[in-house]
Amino acid sequence: MSRTDTGLVLGAPRHIAIVGGGVVGVATALALSAKGHRVTIFERGEIGAGTSSGNAGGIVTGAVTPTATPGVIKAIPSYIFNRNGAAVLRPSYFFPILPWLIRFIAAGRLSRVHTIAQSLYPLVSNAMHAHSALSELAHCQNAIQKVGWLKVYGTDAGFAKTALERDLMTRHEVNFKVLNAKQIAELEPKMNPQHFKHGIFQPESGYVNFPKGLTQAYFKEAQNRQTQHIQENVQQVFIHTDGKVAIRTDSQTRFFDDVVIAAGAWSKQLAKQIGDDVSLDTERGYHLSFTTNGEKLLNRPVSFPEKDCVLSPMHDGITLISGDELAGLKAPPDYRRIHTLTPFAKSVLPPLESQKIQREWMGYRPSTPDSVPVIGRSDVCKNVYYAFGHGHLGLTLSAITGQLISKMISGEPVPFDMQAYRINRF
Repeated sequence: MSRTDTGLVLGAPRHIAIVGGGVVGVATALALSAKGHRVTIFERGEIGAGTSSGNAGGIVTGAVTPTATPGVIKAIPSYIFNRNGAAVLRPSYFFPILPWLIRFIAAGRLSRVHTIAQSLYPLVSNAMHAHSALSELAHCQNAIQKVGWLKVYGTDAGFAKTALERDLMTRHEVNFKVLNAKQIAELEPKMNPQHFKHGIFQPESGYVNFPKGLTQAYFKEAQNRQTQHIQENVQQVFIHTDGKVAIRTDSQTRFFDDVVIAAGAWSKQLAKQIGDDVSLDTERGYHLSFTTNGEKLLNRPVSFPEKDCVLSPMHDGITLISGDELAGLKAPPDYRRIHTLTPFAKSVLPPLESQKIQREWMGYRPSTPDSVPVIGRSDVCKNVYYAFGHGHLGLTLSAITGQLISKMISGEPVPFDMQAYRINRF
């Protein structure tokens, strides 16, 4: 065995706690347990049943465009005053989110957008490779289909607004194609052609039709490698006098060599207990699930940026995903806006007209103002690691995040510079 400059002993197994049983935490648990570490996941609910369960299922390998862009920044006033706009800021939450919003606006400057794209590229470009490695470990390769990510536009003006996105993808050599209406119809023959004129297709992206199932498959394999799940609520994470990290739950306090905070939107308060400040808030997302009676209506997730929604074929029906609601963790859900999109969904996919809505859902996307996740070691305690803030890319970046954290804890070199993902960048 050899010792690294961080004091870790290469090859020495460690007892590691992961706070959070979503797809990021579970992917990290599998990556760590595969290296022989002893892992305990703290998740008060069912594994993979939280925000990770309600996404569109995309593993988007060309997602280099951050949420904040010059065009989005110009539209911020409408977020406050238009209740049916692309994003909604509840007036009662304006002052709590103001510091985050100021940083979000700063991140939308063109120069910053290019820098952020450079930071996102190493992560997203390795996303499918990382999922392939973990799914092979978990014997669930069939859960991930390489069918691409499709965005469609019904107007010339809507497509023209993608100029910056296309430029960023070109600069970073993302494999994408611009499609005409005929080519879109060949990919998705059951969609109403009145709703598309132009398209952008990323053929190397992947798709998962049951995100919760993939998370649980990763967890099952981690369990086979001695990972445990403690179904308790974490009250506090703190540094103990003996150098270990303590986790206090509702029932008792336990001690670990290392702790990974992967609690999504709830990670901010845990990081603060350690002594690290982070700019993190939640973009609340909504979905409606339609029955399909087993009929295959779509071959992949399809994004409609002009309507700010995605239609995705899931294992139990077609899911309509939308909503960037800034309202924090405590406000009750408001399903009115997502329901206003049902006529559009039924028009795009006419067979949905006769189908019922079987589920409405809301989740908490943990979002940083610059769209870049927090991945790496705490500034305060060398035995605390962070893996949160993935925003709209939680499923996409879960496996690569898990691999990076497992390398850091194991004292192995990481494949690229991690400075862009540090917690103290805000």
